[in-house]
Amino acid sequence: MVSRSRFWSFVAVGALCALGCHSDRGYMSGPSALIQDGNHNGNPFFYWLPPMLNQEAPATQVFSQLVAPVVTITNLCTTTVIRTFAGADVQTEDGDFHADWHTGDDNLDPNCDYRITAQVGATVLGVADVDVVDGGNELKNVNTGEFIPLLADRTLPLKFFIGVGSLCARAGSDCGEGTALPGQSITIVTTNGQAGVSIPAGAVDKPVTITLESSDERPCIAGLAEPVFPGDVGAVGNSCYDIHTDPPLAEVNVTPKFNTNVTVGICAATSDLDHATRDLLQIFQLHVGANPPIRALNNVPAPFLRCDPAYLLGSRRSVLGSLAAKLGAMLLPKPLSASARTAFDVGAGGSTDMFSRFSWALPSQIDMDFDHAPDVGALLPGAVVNTAYRRLGVTLSRTNPLGICAGSAVYANNYGLLGTGLLGFASGQNNISPCPLGIASDFSEYGFGAIKATFALPAVQACITAMPTGYHNIFFPGGVAFLEGLDANGTVLNRTESSSQRVQQQLCVSGSGIAAVRFAGKGGAFAIFDNLRWTRVLPN
Repeated sequence: MVSRSRFWSFVAVGALCALGCHSDRGYMSGPSALIQDGNHNGNPFFYWLPPMLNQEAPATQVFSQLVAPVVTITNLCTTTVIRTFAGADVQTEDGDFHADWHTGDDNLDPNCDYRITAQVGATVLGVADVDVVDGGNELKNVNTGEFIPLLADRTLPLKFFIGVGSLCARAGSDCGEGTALPGQSITIVTTNGQAGVSIPAGAVDKPVTITLESSDERPCIAGLAEPVFPGDVGAVGNSCYDIHTDPPLAEVNVTPKFNTNVTVGICAATSDLDHATRDLLQIFQLHVGANPPIRALNNVPAPFLRCDPAYLLGSRRSVLGSLAAKLGAMLLPKPLSASARTAFDVGAGGSTDMFSRFSWALPSQIDMDFDHAPDVGALLPGAVVNTAYRRLGVTLSRTNPLGICAGSAVYANNYGLLGTGLLGFASGQNNISPCPLGIASDFSEYGFGAIKATFALPAVQACITAMPTGYHNIFFPGGVAFLEGLDANGTVLNRTESSSQRVQQQLCVSGSGIAAVRFAGKGGAFAIFDNLRWTRVLPN
């Protein structure tokens, strides 16, 4: 290593050489000499470190250790990239990135300058132009004139610092960044811990850079039905985030989506919502060009965020650990910020197959097909579904527990009416029924009672699919299905009935303050029911 005294003597020699030796070159010069970093008109989160430049990174910045930078060396005479460092060639060491350039391997031309470029994805973070001097035994920073000492084997340690925020558009945002690799899982959380993503191994086919950034644009997602919860503008207390990939997923995977779903987590600013309403919140995603452009994400845990009840012990927990995490979420104070930050009971994340803009809101419509639970997991035939949709604010019960198929349980039953040619045994489609698997799923009001769906929040419309199956007696054909809307006191607000045709028909009741609905085959007539829909706000 060159001594400090010799290093500074090179600077003086370099200043004289800049006036004489350097001007004797007989080649066409390349681009103007550059040095760019946080101290030299460049990215405020990138800094060249010694021996490239005699400076240090700001102590206030957080090292962005999850990104995967690429370093290239370009001959400015020919514009040819002569060396690339990527992947394992770029190591993290003591809070900086490090790559060793063995200059003797590249037959450097003393008549040419060489540009060292550091970038992440398509974003160039830092540039430094160097000159070959002393027969290739030393390099010099073309812009500053400072000599850069090489190791004894003519190796230049390329050291640089990247701070969290280097890839975000606004310096004052809450930012997170990292590089997802095909065979590795990665979790990226923003500087203030308000948002994050978890990407499982295999989700991408090629390396891709992920950037999360809080947005101050309001409305966060135009067209999202009120109430919405985008939080405060600025880096603290924000619940509106833009998340994107570089390059776009269409250039990474065979399909323009992740190969497997990923988790987006955001801590929601929800003011003083009551518990029942708070648990109905969902993360909504805006994706321009998709159909529909706004979609609600299925709620999942986000244990990488403080506002998630699983945060205490992370995502890998024993049964005892899970209980401790839930108790801790109840007993520990919620994270403080500029606004109230919700600590969710069921997870502060949403599951998605692509990135765009995300924020929190109450759902305007919920669909229940009795084939899938709220987490999109399959509901097996015969499953009891009384509380399966409680996360969505819907509970199911029966009006006559003493009727046929006595009891209080409501089932997902794929055993349709035999002999009709429709929805027979193991039909592959669950219906909602008071009868367990093994008994036909159609039922009548007189024999079985009705099924009641109660809503945590009032609906303005509720619908269900019904198919009348008759009286089960060849002498009494016909019969219809009915659906009634009830207020909070159980009073019937409105009622609708199907025709007697044995075809699927959608029955809907509308009005303000629908607290529950009940449905069955009318009187002694039988009917099959499926696909319950709860609507809080009708679309414009």
